[in-house]
Amino acid sequence: MISAKDSALVKYANLAEGRFSFVGIEAGAYLVKVSSPGFYEGTTRLDLLQNETVIIQLKDDPQALKEVQITASKKVFSNHLGNLKIEIENTILSKIADPISMLTKFPSIQLSPDGEKINIIGRGEPLIYLDHQKITLNELNSLSTSDIKSIEIINNPSVKYEAEGRTVLLITRNKNKTEGFNAVATEAASFKRFFHNRSGLNLIYKKEKLELRSNIQYNHLNLWESNSNDFRIIDKGIVSDYKVLSVGLRKQLIVGGGLYYQIDTDDYLSFNVTNRWQDSDFINSANSYIKAADAEDNVYTDNRNSNTRPLFNSSINYNKKLKDLNGQIFVGGQYSKGAQDLNSNIYNNFNDTQTVLTQDRAQGYTVEVLSGRVDYEQLSGKRTKWESGLAISSAHSNSFLEMQTYDPNNSTHTDFNYAEQIYAGYTQLSGKAEKVTYAAGLRAESTRVRGAGDNTILGIKKDYIDFFPKAEMSVAIDENHSFAFNYAKSISRPNYAAASQITTYINPFFEWANNINIDPTKKDEVSATYQFKQSSLAVSYYKVKNPVYYAINYDEQLNRLRMVNTNYELETGVNLALTIPFKFKILTSTNVLTGIWNRIKDPLSVLNKATPYLYFYSNNQVTLPKDYSLMISGWANTKRVEGIFKRNAMYAVDFSVSKTFFKKLSCTVTYNSLLSTKNAKEDFTINNISSRGVYYLDVKEIVIGLKYSIGGIKDSKYKNKAVDDNINRL
Repeated sequence: MISAKDSALVKYANLAEGRFSFVGIEAGAYLVKVSSPGFYEGTTRLDLLQNETVIIQLKDDPQALKEVQITASKKVFSNHLGNLKIEIENTILSKIADPISMLTKFPSIQLSPDGEKINIIGRGEPLIYLDHQKITLNELNSLSTSDIKSIEIINNPSVKYEAEGRTVLLITRNKNKTEGFNAVATEAASFKRFFHNRSGLNLIYKKEKLELRSNIQYNHLNLWESNSNDFRIIDKGIVSDYKVLSVGLRKQLIVGGGLYYQIDTDDYLSFNVTNRWQDSDFINSANSYIKAADAEDNVYTDNRNSNTRPLFNSSINYNKKLKDLNGQIFVGGQYSKGAQDLNSNIYNNFNDTQTVLTQDRAQGYTVEVLSGRVDYEQLSGKRTKWESGLAISSAHSNSFLEMQTYDPNNSTHTDFNYAEQIYAGYTQLSGKAEKVTYAAGLRAESTRVRGAGDNTILGIKKDYIDFFPKAEMSVAIDENHSFAFNYAKSISRPNYAAASQITTYINPFFEWANNINIDPTKKDEVSATYQFKQSSLAVSYYKVKNPVYYAINYDEQLNRLRMVNTNYELETGVNLALTIPFKFKILTSTNVLTGIWNRIKDPLSVLNKATPYLYFYSNNQVTLPKDYSLMISGWANTKRVEGIFKRNAMYAVDFSVSKTFFKKLSCTVTYNSLLSTKNAKEDFTINNISSRGVYYLDVKEIVIGLKYSIGGIKDSKYKNKAVDDNINRL
């Protein structure tokens, strides 16, 4: 099926006993073409407004068939009412060595400096789903990009997705390969300030109803991170500044596997497991200046660290079609375990005298999460669907801190235990009536939290019930014009690691620390979108209670500053986003321009006048002769003043070229941040303490990626849903 306007490929299907079907096609004008060996091609025009059945009669072709070649232009980016869908299969994006590097090429998505989180401009950290299963960023990065068919950025997810988060990244596997065995080997060597290497192997075997998958990936990463800060405690005359450099080696081994068994046409049983081992050895070296009262010190700190962070995740699914009720039921369970052990030996040298051992620290935590869910959906007629479900999650963690201080000689030991149970239920009704598509639902979550430690740590006791309504409606005026309206309430809970006591020592006066008392962040958002053809204009307003950002606390008894995540009072904002994709000959371009006004306020902070800022993104792909592909993408932020926080303007431009050899080997050379800002700056004042921070970026990178594929799999139906709604909090 192709578009009647520009001949762009919309969808394709295989003939089975002379029949085929397309599901999820938008209203519009199309050409349906059918090709089969021994017959002339059949074509018919289809003006689609509702479910239709077409009959195409093929005529015999008496000529011998030598070769069939189907050529059609493929849209890489498609925009539907502000939700972007990116086609990965058979594009230059599928040649990128790892999925996380690929995500950074998408609009509004930015990767944190440590590579552990992704953030969507104006919307925070998204949820990640693989074929409707929830996964972590580490699990995503263990996939091969050639195994990914498409990625959709859903800005208004339904209540079926948990209330955590405002945006969902929905990743769909490639399911159109030949039956048998398939292996994809990848190798990516990158050069930043230091050398990095990533090697991976993905294996798939399918025989009749049984499908097996496995993957292994080894990452050898040489880390470089640096930041500085200038502090002023205004009412005490205390001044301090530092610059810290963190250099070290991180080794990661990721091993995963899965089994999928097709019991019946719509019934299946699946199992999936992923294990990640991670070891890091790094040194934090800091030069600091501290002035308090009449004393001034220049301090050099050498903090030598050994860090291990294993992660294990497993899930089992069962799906059953209830034909008599025209519905289906899904049952799943999941177990996850994460941990961290951090050992530090801290040395200080005051005023260029003598380097002495100041402190030894042993700290860590373990988190275990067990969850289960049941989902039921039922169709009523052809246009109405009712969905409902129940979910339960139980998490337990324990953390410890052992600290030996020298001169004076003192030792401390603290423990903290944390337990959380979440019970959730949802129901939603969706359907279509003529030109109106609608969905309305309600999710309820009951949360119970308990935390207890030794006498030096306050206990935690929280019990609350939250309701999360969501509603959306879209109206198709004609094939070119449509409107959509959305309302959603959501929640963001702190990561389980926040319920630990792990701290990072910078100098004798300052450290980064966790905050066990963070409350969840709750958001209300309303939006409207107008779409003309493939372009759209969206406006949204949101209000956030208890938003979480960094803050500074001063402990006068210990004479120490701490940078911690804390709840601010309120955040409000307005986003205006214009999305314009277009295609001209060999160029495919997607452009996003967003105007953002965002204000964060708190009675303990200095509030600046919030000013609007702009975010611009452009992705441009060029198809060249002889299997060469070229991609240039870039983004830019103007200067931001968001009430409390002041942040500088930033920009980056990436360049990639790809070539396929022998139809099996693809080579991609990428220059990330060919042009970019060098530093990210952040200024704010809270608790009568001013902070002027600079984060030095290690973003300029040359990547050489190789990918080789052997064999193929036909009609892969692999499915496995991660049922833990809170897996990303590990």
